[in-house]
Amino acid sequence: MKRFLSFIFLVFTSIAGFSQNTGSLHGIIMDANNPLEFATIALTPSNDSTKIYKISTTDSLGKFNMDAIKFGTYILKVSLIGYFPFRSSVQIDSVNNTIDLQTISLKPDRKFLNTVDIVTHKDLIKKTPQGFIILAKDNLTVAGGTATDLLKNTPTIVVDAEGGITIRGKSPLILINGRNSGLTSTDRIPASTIESIEIINNPSAQYDADAEGGIINIKLKKSSAKGTNGSFVLGGGLGDKGRVNSSFGLNHQTSKWNFALAYDNRFAGRTRRVETSRINFNLPQEYSLLQNRHDGRFEQTQNFKFNTDFTPNDKNSFSLELIANTDGVDNDEFLVTQLRTQTDSFKFKNSRRSIEISREKTAEVALYYNRKFNNPQKRLDMSLTSSLDYDTENTDITTQSLYQNDAVIGDPFLQRTHNYQHSNISNIKLDHAQPISKKGILETGYKGIVRLTNAEFQSQYYLNSDYVADPKASNTFNYAEQIHAGYVQYRGYVGHIDSAKWKYDIGLRVEQVYNEGKVASVSVVKRNYMNFFPTGNLAYYLNTSDFLKLSVTRRINRPDLERMNPFLDITDSLNPHNGNPYLKPELSNAVEAGYNKEMKKISLSVNVFYRYTTNIIRNYIILKDNGVALITPENFGNATTYGAEGIASIFPAKFWSANISASCYQQNIDGSNISSEISNNIFSWYGKFINNFTLWKGSKLQVIANYNSPVGTPQGKNIEIYYADLGFQQKLFKNRGALGIVMTDVFNTQRKGYSSVTPDFSNHRYSKIDTRAVLLTFAYSFGTSFKEDLMENKFSNE
Repeated sequence: MKRFLSFIFLVFTSIAGFSQNTGSLHGIIMDANNPLEFATIALTPSNDSTKIYKISTTDSLGKFNMDAIKFGTYILKVSLIGYFPFRSSVQIDSVNNTIDLQTISLKPDRKFLNTVDIVTHKDLIKKTPQGFIILAKDNLTVAGGTATDLLKNTPTIVVDAEGGITIRGKSPLILINGRNSGLTSTDRIPASTIESIEIINNPSAQYDADAEGGIINIKLKKSSAKGTNGSFVLGGGLGDKGRVNSSFGLNHQTSKWNFALAYDNRFAGRTRRVETSRINFNLPQEYSLLQNRHDGRFEQTQNFKFNTDFTPNDKNSFSLELIANTDGVDNDEFLVTQLRTQTDSFKFKNSRRSIEISREKTAEVALYYNRKFNNPQKRLDMSLTSSLDYDTENTDITTQSLYQNDAVIGDPFLQRTHNYQHSNISNIKLDHAQPISKKGILETGYKGIVRLTNAEFQSQYYLNSDYVADPKASNTFNYAEQIHAGYVQYRGYVGHIDSAKWKYDIGLRVEQVYNEGKVASVSVVKRNYMNFFPTGNLAYYLNTSDFLKLSVTRRINRPDLERMNPFLDITDSLNPHNGNPYLKPELSNAVEAGYNKEMKKISLSVNVFYRYTTNIIRNYIILKDNGVALITPENFGNATTYGAEGIASIFPAKFWSANISASCYQQNIDGSNISSEISNNIFSWYGKFINNFTLWKGSKLQVIANYNSPVGTPQGKNIEIYYADLGFQQKLFKNRGALGIVMTDVFNTQRKGYSSVTPDFSNHRYSKIDTRAVLLTFAYSFGTSFKEDLMENKFSNE
């Protein structure tokens, strides 16, 4: 291990440059102050300017590179919507075979920028063969919200009322800036700090195999403007209780260095109501259970972020990122429970108040190195990341027995629980791409993940004027896991890489896993296994924007700590839940085919998919003889899922653009390994309708509607979810500022729940959070010049 780390250190600090004796040119495209991304660079022979010899686009720093250019005289053309084109003659020969064009400045076409209608020319999403990308700024309804709110209004993603995230019925792997992060909850990431979200439905071999439900990669904002600039956001609003948020960012960039510092916070009062009813068919004395619960909670999140980038030359770049997060919830829960017999006679009643104080602190560091070469298809990327998380949760529980008329019976029963969890996740990642032929690239890589978790749970009860530990309900759980993964992948194409008709990749990922779980220092589970994950993607381009695709993948879903921790949560004594340390990982094989079509006023993407999964993990309710329903996760036999998905961006009028997405699938669950009576076949679908309207110059109105049909579980189904959000934004101060107002869940319809019916019981649970709220935000940018042009949305139809 020491030798390996020494090797990584040497590579980071002393990688030497490489060169190829071929003609090439490179440069930077800028306006007066800022680099310009997605500018088109075209190289045409001087004797035939209608024929494009090579074409490229600039990156986020305005840089471009062309190589393998035959000796000769060419015309270089630079173009970008909203700017006057640039032309220049270029001579490449044996003397001048590597040309640095330095900085090329484009002059803005002010007349064009003042008259263009931005909405008419916007792509709401950028399509890729493996999924799509959206820009966070295009969603107005998440102002003052979190990453969860942004995902809620992202095409094809389903988010329930309590933040559960699924794609096509499965939980995705969530990455932050392409890495595994300690910020496991998307509620801890403010929407104002997010640049874009990438959805990858069928990841290829270079991605983690633990992505059965696909991958959501959240890319945080990072300024590329030179000089000193910054921005701040202030927001506040009202649901059942008040909410406030703010953020501030400052950035300074020179030719080689970039420094950025950011802070954001969110404080919110929230409420929740829960209703539960259960009939125990075979327990006449504990036949009917009714529960009503009300929560009043205060949520707080604060984030600090610092990053620096060093680019000593156009071939090498180094980055350091530091993130600190504090998160807390103060929850006051009041639960009333009543139990009646089969003859409707009163059995018992009690009230239970739980005051829970939880705090979580996370510190994260990430180091990146990127090496570019004269051949842009060749690359070397490395990263080292580590995250520390400290979580404490203290709960005081008071249970009071009641008569049927709510009169008090005796003294209350007092309890305390303490749940302390410390965890560390560290990653090392190395990726290399090497062209091995004129039409193919070999990609190889390694990734190591180490997870260490210590969870300590203690339950106490009040006795003789003091709290006494209950050893039967107290324990410690230590979990350690190592994942070592290597992959090899070949990417090929037919024709020139920028205009190839066929593009494909074939890959294999191998993962070796070591994990062990200990309860009170005694090993209860220990596994050592290896899995192979073949992947394949094929795309046929009908033209530069229209393509057909086919993907085949094998993936895994390893149970997380919450599902494996055996501690029994007794907050609700009649519906306790615990984890299962003996869970096996799910294994899934998936096939997907799709078609993407770009038209003048319509962009259409259609996909069909099939997935077969073994050892599926779902919650299982076991009814005890005393009327207690224990909820625990189990491995069921298998599940088959197949369906179709469609995404359409349309532009009906100059002032109106819209995105419509829908997905439908049939899911068949076989749980005969648990019980012969457990199987469920259900058809589910969900859809989103996102509308954007330009009412007048500088304004934008957004209307979003969501619907998610019931989703099957082994013992029943989850209820349907539907809601609508509204957002409005007005640009101010020559487009440096913006004032926005948002109303979430306009009709107050969003809720969560499930129904379960078995031969032993029927169980129905519904919860409602205060999802309806009105929020007001103000944002302002300062420093380097800022203009409202088509670059606000970097994905253009033209």
